[in-house]
Amino acid sequence: MPKMTPGDTRQFKEGKGKSMVLALGIWAKRQGNNIHIHLSGAEKFHVTVTNDPESERYHRTLFRNLRKVLIAHEKWPFGDEGKETEKKQ
Repeated sequence: MPKMTPGDTRQFKEGKGKSMVLALGIWAKRQGNNIHIHLSGAEKFHVTVTNDPESERYHRTLFRNLRKVLIAHEKWPFGDEGKETEKKQ
């Protein structure tokens, strides 16, 4: 399998040529009392999502899903923190 680095793209075989894969770097970092999951890759592309429901960067399902990916790959250093995003409010 060819090595991919953040920002690399590949043609996705589905979707009649209108889909692609974008490689992103993903990591979690504590910022104050909250956790931010960072996504970085394509040129001038860096975004965060947080578990703080008061933040404009809060997105429960995206945070939950990204947290699960980090946990599955043993890259989640915060134990059960963020688990509250697994249930609807």
